[in-house]
Amino acid sequence: MEIKFCKVCQKQIHPLRVKMGYQTTCVDHSTASKYTGIVAAGSKNDFEVHVIKDPEVAKQLVELSNIY
Repeated sequence: MEIKFCKVCQKQIHPLRVKMGYQTTCVDHSTASKYTGIVAAGSKNDFEVHVIKDPEVAKQLVELSNIY
């Protein structure tokens, strides 16, 4: 596997990060945003995972889930 270096800080990019397709920047200089997952229970045996891409919506949902 070819060794890749961050275009910003010149540190080596972790091989697993390169394998996932992130070949130009390290984690510290990444522009990718974090997603949040919310598990919703429809019934006793029915669960769904909702992926929230908007950071503001994710923050609001996390605040709502911590009401206790």
